[in-house]
Amino acid sequence: MIQIKSFHGLSTVLLASGLIASNFMSLNLLARKDSGIPDIAKLSNTPYSSIQIRSETKPDGAEEWMFNSKQHDPKLVTTIIDDSKPTFNGGVKKRYTHKQDVAQFAIYPKGSDGKLTADQIACIEKMAQGKSNGMMIADATSVQVTPAIASVPIVGPVLAGIFFGQARKQVGNVASDLAGQWNDC
Repeated sequence: MIQIKSFHGLSTVLLASGLIASNFMSLNLLARKDSGIPDIAKLSNTPYSSIQIRSETKPDGAEEWMFNSKQHDPKLVTTIIDDSKPTFNGGVKKRYTHKQDVAQFAIYPKGSDGKLTADQIACIEKMAQGKSNGMMIADATSVQVTPAIASVPIVGPVLAGIFFGQARKQVGNVASDLAGQWNDC
């Protein structure tokens, strides 16, 4: 029998048993192929697709899972900007924009004959180059910060991974935008 002499020891045992139980539950769900949860990572999707998963427990205790996937939905992307900025003379400048576009991954105006022009291709290349350079910069800075975050007990490695991935993504996007603006794209 385990003897617990303090509240600190009890909380440690409870936390450890909870983590172990959640791991076994996750492994059990993933191991059952027939009635397990669907693998959402294998679904093809776009930024404009929607996925819905709903579960119901029937009165007899049976579970029913409903899965709904709509690709390229909605077909129209609505952008609404309601912005107000203070001016130097003490007033407020208001701007309201309501715009609807057909959903696309990237909207580049087509040149002659429905093809991209050489300038548009150069802009796409410069923005891609800026994104990759930004990701390398984020990698270099994250390497120095990640060990400090990873040293946090229990959740540190998870937080470090999230920080590393998000920093890389955000700095890459900013660098891509900056490269596009720098090259007048």
